[in-house]
Amino acid sequence: MKNLTRMLAAASMLTAVSASAAFADKWDMPMAYPATNYHSENGVAFAKCVTDGTAGKLEIVVHPGGSLFAGNDIKRAVQTGQANIGERLL
Repeated sequence: MKNLTRMLAAASMLTAVSASAAFADKWDMPMAYPATNYHSENGVAFAKCVTDGTAGKLEIVVHPGGSLFAGNDIKRAVQTGQANIGERLL
């Protein structure tokens, strides 16, 4: 029983370390609007809030103007995992 407890504790610690390492990440956020559009400006402000709120563990890079995906493809890109996050007025 003592060995089982030690193994479970070690597995829990390993899982916690793996989860925190997986969280330190950079996400691309495709946007269809030009960089000067208020939707894109709000996206940049949101990305900054996320980076600040996670102490830099998660950084969101905004790609305005359809530079990553065309406007009509952003929703599908998020649904299929090609992009972690995206913004598109539907």
